[in-house]
Amino acid sequence: MQSPQTVRKYFKAKSVLLTGATGFFGQFIVFKLVKLCEVANIFVVLRPKKNETVEQRFANFLNSEIF
Repeated sequence: MQSPQTVRKYFKAKSVLLTGATGFFGQFIVFKLVKLCEVANIFVVLRPKKNETVEQRFANFLNSEIF
C-alpha cells in the first residue's frame, strides 16, 4: 500500500477524469482529491436521470453535505 505522501505527490498538478462522481464512493474520491491532493482539474462525467438534468445533478452534487 502506498503512503499518503506518495499518493499526494502522484496527483499533484494532474487532471483527473472521474465517472460515478455523484455516487457514494465517487463523492468520497472527489472529496479526498479536493481536500488532500493538489490536483489541477477534476473532470466528472454525469448523465441525466429521469427527473434530473445534468445541470441539476451537478448542482446537487456541489451542494451535498460532503462539500
